[in-house]
Amino acid sequence: MNRAAGDLPTVLFVVTPAQMGGSNRSMVTLLQSLEGRVDRVLAVPSFGSFREVAESQQLADEYVDLPRKPGSPFDRFLRVTAGLKLAWWVMRRRSRVSAIHANALTGLNMSVLAAMLAKGNTVVWIHDPVGSRWGNRLGPIIRRLVPALRIAAVSRVAEGVAVENGLCERGAARLIPNPIDPADVVPTVPSRSESKLSVGVLGGASHRKGFDLIPDTIESLGDDSVEWHLFVSSSVEPGMEPTWQRLRALESKNVYIHNKVFDVASVYGQLDIVFCPSRNESFCRVAAEAMINGIPVVGSDIEPLRDLLGEEKAGIIFGNDDPAEAAAALRRLISDAGLRSRMGIEGKRRSEPFQPAAIADQLLELYGV
Repeated sequence: MNRAAGDLPTVLFVVTPAQMGGSNRSMVTLLQSLEGRVDRVLAVPSFGSFREVAESQQLADEYVDLPRKPGSPFDRFLRVTAGLKLAWWVMRRRSRVSAIHANALTGLNMSVLAAMLAKGNTVVWIHDPVGSRWGNRLGPIIRRLVPALRIAAVSRVAEGVAVENGLCERGAARLIPNPIDPADVVPTVPSRSESKLSVGVLGGASHRKGFDLIPDTIESLGDDSVEWHLFVSSSVEPGMEPTWQRLRALESKNVYIHNKVFDVASVYGQLDIVFCPSRNESFCRVAAEAMINGIPVVGSDIEPLRDLLGEEKAGIIFGNDDPAEAAAALRRLISDAGLRSRMGIEGKRRSEPFQPAAIADQLLELYGV
């Protein structure tokens, strides 16, 4: 590249979801870590909570507005339009763009034309827990069209999605977990109750997150001396209405339902145990954040949680869809302060690879800048 001395390489970041979720929270941390190291061009919808956070925290040096309207019958057309816009933007700045970072498979699909025109590497950072029918069809084609494609995955599950979609072979992806800045998730002053232990649930009210298992687990535990704090989305996924009704009925006892919050540090300051009943995850950021806080986790028996927690190192695994076993695991932690402390200490140790600076270095290496 022909640059004046002192110029920074330019990386185009393509982020398609408009709202804050686990992968977009990771993008916030990554973009913060790359400030002053690259020129950050952020291609993102012009609306939504992620764009608001990006602008308020000055996460980008330049923006490319992507036309999106999820849920609209015209969204597929708008995706094609967005892909053409990215290609046109890259073509006009081809000598300037050093790399493209496509966040998740949707970001990659939208970036294919731009990647074909770019001179540098295209890196897709896969957070997806499952593949898609279209991904299986498009993956082998994308692999041929974009020879400079580099695959990063937040876990072996995410790498499996890349393999399933024909983007690479097993072992070819670079495993780069989600970056988590302790300053963003650890409270300066914990506010845990001295009289009662608190079990917390953070995430979406969906079947994938195991939301429907919570009432049975609370009732199986049957411990009124324990407080449950649920920080979940108030939107009702189809089929979750009975779960909401049961939880509302339990509110008068020891269950507290809160809105889902972005400032998770204040949440973790209230909790002694974190409960993760998910059926499907690519990484499970909530468990990783709990570990950074030194909070033991009770999690379902899925590969990302097994990898994060180890064999009863930073938490306890329970059998999938088994509220009675989940309650038994919770009971062990509730009754044993020493076990909670040991698992909390081990969780902090196991969370060291999530440091943002190390994650940024690994991605810069893949960008080739």
